[in-house]
Amino acid sequence: MVKPTFATCISGMQVKPITAIIVLLLVVASLSVAGCTTSNTNQTPSATPSEATHNTTLENYLAGAKNVSYADKNLTYKAWEVTWTNSTSVRLEDTFQNKSTNVTFNEVATYTIFPATQAATDYVNAMNKTTYSLASTVNSTATGYQKVTGHLPVVYKAYQWNEGNPLNISEYKAHFIAQFDNLVKIATIKALSVG
Repeated sequence: MVKPTFATCISGMQVKPITAIIVLLLVVASLSVAGCTTSNTNQTPSATPSEATHNTTLENYLAGAKNVSYADKNLTYKAWEVTWTNSTSVRLEDTFQNKSTNVTFNEVATYTIFPATQAATDYVNAMNKTTYSLASTVNSTATGYQKVTGHLPVVYKAYQWNEGNPLNISEYKAHFIAQFDNLVKIATIKALSVG
């Protein structure tokens, strides 16, 4: 039996760390490259929200609503951000100041358009509205809707739920559900600042 010399052992130990480092670098490099490649098998193309075809009526409604809102001389708009969630639903967040009260409000609303009025009615009827009250079935302020469609909505329902103390405006929120024919709006409005 041949015993390795001390020099042979030292030389072998120096090779092992170098080999380990090289193997480690190869593993890291292969993992980095693997993260940069994709497989084309079984992939279905999907449109991102920016590439999706948006419902034209809903796009026109939002453009009209923005024009009407910005034209209101009693309000100063500070933000208006539209985010499409799919081709028939959009999230709108806007912030505005009421000049006469000097209160700044924030509204977060979801607009969904349905293929027919009955589908929108079914959707609203299926919602849990136990905390809401029916506020109106007559709408004379649907100017944005009227500009897009050429008429006031035939079916209009507005539900409202007020949360918190209206005397303490910083803790008060107003929640709305409104149906304009085949368009449904769900919104929450709260005060951001007074003065």
